Parts: sequence; structure tokens; C-alpha cells
Amino acid sequence: MNNASNRVEYPRGEQILALVADSLTRTLGEAIAVGSTIDTDRILSTVTKAIAGRLPVTCMAILLQSDPDKSRVHLADDRNPAFTRWVEDYIATLLRPHEAPTTGLSRRVLESGVPIFFPRMQLASLASLGSEEGRQYAAKHPMPAPADELGLLMVPMRSGPAVVGTLAIFDWGCTQVLGDADLDWMQRAADTVGITVENAQMRNHAVQRLDRVATLSEVAMAIASGQDLHVTFKFILERVMATLRVDAADILLVDQTEDDVFVAANAGFRSVHNAEIRGHMPSDVGKQWVIEHNIGSPAAIEWIGQSRRWMLAREGLLSYTAAPLTVREKFVGALEVFSRAVLEPDNEWLGFLDAMASQAAIAYDSSTMYEAQRKGGGHTPAHRAPAPAFSERELQILRLVVEGASNREVAEKLHLSQNTIKFHVRQLLEKAEVANRTELASQAVHHDWI
Repeated sequence: MNNASNRVEYPRGEQILALVADSLTRTLGEAIAVGSTIDTDRILSTVTKAIAGRLPVTCMAILLQSDPDKSRVHLADDRNPAFTRWVEDYIATLLRPHEAPTTGLSRRVLESGVPIFFPRMQLASLASLGSEEGRQYAAKHPMPAPADELGLLMVPMRSGPAVVGTLAIFDWGCTQVLGDADLDWMQRAADTVGITVENAQMRNHAVQRLDRVATLSEVAMAIASGQDLHVTFKFILERVMATLRVDAADILLVDQTEDDVFVAANAGFRSVHNAEIRGHMPSDVGKQWVIEHNIGSPAAIEWIGQSRRWMLAREGLLSYTAAPLTVREKFVGALEVFSRAVLEPDNEWLGFLDAMASQAAIAYDSSTMYEAQRKGGGHTPAHRAPAPAFSERELQILRLVVEGASNREVAEKLHLSQNTIKFHVRQLLEKAEVANRTELASQAVHHDWI
């Protein structure tokens, strides 16, 4: 390319840079004006549309995710929308819409930090430089190629010294005759995007932290107000869904008399039957699964129960995790969250879920203690109350309940059926005039019944 051509092309780049800057400023201003977080996908979409709206090219922006093996991908092409749809359909087969493995030419630029520039190349050559997955897809779904040859320019997207993505243009038919001047403005545009994305992510994290702190404060005030436990649970769930951006959530509580779990409150479910379904008490392995914040499909969680798994499948809920509710180191339930997309939480996200589960446990414990105090006449007895007329078998069971044993564990130790243990536990609760096993154990220790 001669010097005259370069001099003609460079002002075009300056115009595009100004358009990109104006578009990003408008996008950021709109988000800040309403106090919302800034969607990085919208930043990528804004830039690709700005460039493709000014040039007859396909523009593609790729941004690394927290897992560098995955990237967000956005394309725009006003003149060849069929190609954009073809690529988007291909990406959807890999992971999900706008998300793909970090492979091919993009990985090459990300790892080297060096642009790739082909002023003119055959379409077949482009296919050979791509990923194996791309070649296999193209073999089954022919590319709607607008030309047999193209120009390709892909530059690293940088934020300071770090390479965080790539920005590329595909000049079908070599209509623009890409030159060195295009490399200059493209690199400047890519770096502008990289810095903008980093600043947006920093702002988003700050907004999220403030929102989470405010939410925890609101929940603490709701608990202190002594309102109905179900109302408090519903408030917790609504704030969890809004803050963590999940589709549904519920709070499970352990039914101490039946040795299983039930839904104490739920939000976001389309079916009204979720609250009516009970599940198995989690095994020790199941409890550990919750404590460790494992993430998976509800269909894979054995203790959820077949009927509940069926209901969740009908809801279209594909991803699940939970945090334990513990009172004095005893497992009393779980705060569960569900999503119709893949959950990929970071440590702060999980930390907030844990904090909300702790608040739910405090609300449950406060409600339980208040109910016990109410039944006791509004005060805690200052003297030892005489033991109810427990049988020897009931005393055996009571000792194990105080030790924290479940109905299943009591049955194994005493060589009795779980149904027999359930019957005796009900008798113990009735004689002690308490609502659950936690109150029963507390009263037994306080009054030295064992």
C-alpha cells in the first residue's frame, strides 16, 4: 500500500475513534444516571456496533472471563448480518449465547500480545487458523461467506500491562484494503475498551458491596423488629434474589419430629406446589455438600427427592447451590438458590449467600426462643423444674437427642425402627411442652432432666 493511501485511511480511523468514545460515554452515562451496574456485554456490543456502523466490516470483540478459558463474544455487521448469525449460532453450541472457549486466533493474540494482520487472505486460510471446533461446525453448517477472500485485523485489548481480550475486523472482499494506519486506530480503540471494561468492573464491585452491606443491615433490622418468621424469611429471599440475580430461592428447615426437611418459605417459583413438598434429611455427605457451596443441577442432588426434582425440572431451573443454616453449630436448614442459567459465583457472591443464611438462622433461633419463652410464661425459670414422667426408654432417647443425634442415628444405636423413634420423640415433645428438638434438648440440660 502506498503512502497516499495511508494518508487517506488515517482520518477514517480518527473518526471511528471519536464515534467509539462518544458511544461509550453515552452508554456509561445512562447506567450511572440510574445508579445501576454497568453491563460489560453492553460495552462490547456498543463498540462493535459503532465500528460496524461506520465501516462495511464484521467487528468482533472478545473479553476474557474470570476463568481465562472462557470469553464473552460480541459481533456486529450491518451489511452481512447472516455471517453474524452464523457465528452466534456456532457460539451457542459451545457453551451458551455470547460465551465461548478461549481458543483459536483470539488465544494466539491473548497469549502473545501481538496483533494478527492479513491485508488479504483466502477464506480457506482463515478456517485453517481457527479452532478445531470451528472447523467441525463449518463442515456441517457452511459459512454464509460474502466473498472468497478477506482482510483480517485482530489486536490485543489491553488494560495497563494486562491483555484482557481482543478486538477484530473482518473485511470481506478486501473492500477497505486494510493498511498500517488501521492497525494504529484499532489498537487505540481496543485499549479504550479494555480500560473502560476494567473501570466498569471496579465500579460494579463497589456498587455490589454497598448494596450487600445495605441489604444485610435491612435484614438485621427486620429480625430485630420481631416480625413474623415467615415474613422475615420472605424478605430475606427477595433480597437474595435481587442481589445475587438468581431466579428462585427457598429456605429449608429441619422438622425435628419427622427427621426430614420442609420448605419454610420460597420466592420466584412459578409453581405453588414447592412449599408443599418435603425432602429427605441431608446425610452427612449432603450437609457437607451444602457447607462447601458445591454447584450443580438440582437433578443430581439425591436428598432433594424425586418429586421435588421433578418440580424443579418443570420450572426450568438448571443450576443450584445452597448455604447452611446453623444454630450453635447444629444444622437446622439451608438457604437454597436456583438459576435458569449456569451459576458461576465468585467468593464475594458466596460470602453474601453465607451471610444471608446466617441471618436466616438468627431469625429462626430468635423465633424459637421467643416461642419457648412465651410458653414458659414470659420468663426463664430460675429453679430446676421437676422432670416430666418420662419412661426409661424415653430417657434413653432424650440423652441421645441432647447429644445431637438424628432419628436415624438414635434408631441405629437403640436397634429400633425410625418410626418407633419418631413416636417416642413426639411423646417427649408433648410431655416437655416444647415445639421442637432444639427446645427439648435445651430444657433437658437446663433442668437437669438427664
